[in-house]
Amino acid sequence: MKKITTAQYRSMPWKNGAGTTIEMAVFPENAFIQNFDWRVSRAAVMINGVFSHFEGIDRSLALLKGQGMRLDIDHVVQQVDANNNIAVFSGDATTDAELLNGPITDFNLMTRRARCSHRLTHWSGDAAQGLPEGTVLVYCAQGSGKLLSNQSPVELQADETVQFSTEDQVTTYTLQPRPDSRFYCVQIFWNQS
Repeated sequence: MKKITTAQYRSMPWKNGAGTTIEMAVFPENAFIQNFDWRVSRAAVMINGVFSHFEGIDRSLALLKGQGMRLDIDHVVQQVDANNNIAVFSGDATTDAELLNGPITDFNLMTRRARCSHRLTHWSGDAAQGLPEGTVLVYCAQGSGKLLSNQSPVELQADETVQFSTEDQVTTYTLQPRPDSRFYCVQIFWNQS
């Protein structure tokens, strides 16, 4: 397990050049857009526009800040806002984004379909959460909390991440959020060869 702070995040241009992504974690480590198995990032979306095309990639997108946006995904509309926090869609699709009321910040999870699939879960409030099987990453979007196990507790503050390795027994960890906290849990499920 390793804790990743904002100083370790990587800033890079969007694939379509229309903005900037802050990459928090990628697997394999130091992989690029062309060869990652999974990738977690956040981005500020300032204007309406077309999403980058990612062939063979499945995506989940969640709202971190702002009022939200309406996504037209191959002519099927999904709205991401406070009530509908996560949109799931294919990176192969033609996706247009329309901001609902000004700029937003979003959380992005991408997986390469030929290698793996994913689940993104949003936890809010102060209820303790046991980490489910397949968890590779926990991101603190707001507030703070502790990851508890049979080892020393790990403190997580807003905009910090914990990434687990395949050797970590994630099901032995419990997240204890403080009130008014928001967390995202990333699970990865590897395809059978």
